[in-house]
Amino acid sequence: CDAHASDPDAVAAVEALFRALPMRVLHLGAADHDLHMAYVSHISHLTSFALALTVLEKERRGEQRIFDLAGGGFASTVRLAKSAPATWVPIFRQNRDNVLDVLDEHLSQLHKLRELLATEDYAGLTAALKQANEIRKIIP
Repeated sequence: CDAHASDPDAVAAVEALFRALPMRVLHLGAADHDLHMAYVSHISHLTSFALALTVLEKERRGEQRIFDLAGGGFASTVRLAKSAPATWVPIFRQNRDNVLDVLDEHLSQLHKLRELLATEDYAGLTAALKQANEIRKIIP
C-alpha cells in the first residue's frame, strides 16, 4: 500500500504485526513494487519453469536416466517450478509488462553467455561469471 496515503494507525498496526513475525518492512509504491518483484521473484519462477520444461521434454523423449544425474544444484534451480500455476499465471498476467521487460533482459544475458561459450571465449566467460559472483556481496 501507499503508506503516505493510508491511515497512519492502520499502517502502524500492520508494521507492528510484521515486525513481530519478524519481518522487514519496506514502503514502496505499487509501480516500484511490481518492477522490483519482476526482477527478484517473477523472473526466477519463469526461469525455473523453463528449465523444468526443458528437462522434462528430454525425459519425455526417452532420456529417462537424465534425472539419475540431477543433484542439489538442479533441485535448487527447479524448486520454484513446483509452484502452483493457479498462483503464478495471475501474477504474470497482472505484472505482464514488467515481466516481459525483465525477461528480455534475462534472455539478453543468456545470449551473451551463449555467445561467449560458442566462440570459445573462456576468458570472457570467466569474467562474466566472476561479475555474476558479485551477487554474494548482496545475498550472502
